[in-house]
Amino acid sequence: MSAHLRSAAQWLALIALTVALAIALSAAHVPAALLLGPMLAAIIFAVSGSNIRLAPGFTIGAQAILGCLIAQAINAELLAIIREHWLLLVGFSVATLLIAAGLGWSLSRAAWLPGTVAIWGLSPGAATAMVLLADDAGADRRMVALMQYSRIALVALAAILVAKFLGDPSLAPTHTASGNVTSQLLAFPAASSLAATLILAAVAVAMAVVFRKGVLALFVPAFAGAALQGMGLISISAPPLFAMLAFGTVGIYVGLGFNREILIHSLSVLPRMLLAVVAMIALCGLLSFAFCMLLPGTDPLTAYLALSPGGIDAAVVIAANTHVSLPLILAAQFLRLLLVIAAAPSLARWLAQRSTP
Repeated sequence: MSAHLRSAAQWLALIALTVALAIALSAAHVPAALLLGPMLAAIIFAVSGSNIRLAPGFTIGAQAILGCLIAQAINAELLAIIREHWLLLVGFSVATLLIAAGLGWSLSRAAWLPGTVAIWGLSPGAATAMVLLADDAGADRRMVALMQYSRIALVALAAILVAKFLGDPSLAPTHTASGNVTSQLLAFPAASSLAATLILAAVAVAMAVVFRKGVLALFVPAFAGAALQGMGLISISAPPLFAMLAFGTVGIYVGLGFNREILIHSLSVLPRMLLAVVAMIALCGLLSFAFCMLLPGTDPLTAYLALSPGGIDAAVVIAANTHVSLPLILAAQFLRLLLVIAAAPSLARWLAQRSTP
């Protein structure tokens, strides 16, 4: 078999395994299943000796779609809450970011985890974006990914346990018929929204290529798109299929970077990673008590989910099945997401330069 045919066969097999694992993890209601499935499939192929690699252009395109997804979260209710409580929300977002940065710097300084993995891996929210930004900064994207997605899983589990402890009714996952899932996946927004999304993503990709800065593919649609949509000039709506492909691309990109030695080493430090994540969750949980006191009328579960150091998607999924203030949670998580994307890369680089024991 020629090299091209062998490579094509490996890609087909990888895609088949990716789809199977993504469906299985989604059925089990695992957080970030659409990303973890492709990453696990790619790791299996990588440690089995496969030499296929993903071209950089795919990851740039994935970042552009992720940026559009961030901007898409803007709506009138969210903006109203931000206008009313912006100082408090920004203050707690900064506090969460500083907690993560301080803990990450301390672990790196103590050489508890390799290199600057702790600094990038503990950054709250925007897990996929932080993996790509860490890779752009020269950090080990594989170990950062392992820590980031371990954080998502533990944060989701902790939020469910907190909800149960606080007496919220059942958090049973919502089951959707397979036909409905397929129709949702293939659903497309209005032509004007789709065109605006595609143009924004195309401009971001072009700028990333011209200036040779992959992070522009994420930053441009996230900030410019959020501003334009907030002003009512455009409506951004990325089709679910695009989001699925973007998450899958990032998962495959990260997974194919592994090999046997790296995987064994990553698993050997996993207990330390998990302890660091648990410490992060506990500190943010303590911070939520202050949030309750400074914003009267806020219930403890709303405060916890608003400051939860997981992804915005995990917080929304849990909030959708509980009696909490979803707009307030979205506003807090969205502001922190923008802050993480804007400030975390520079802060992480600055701390990395000062983390040598």
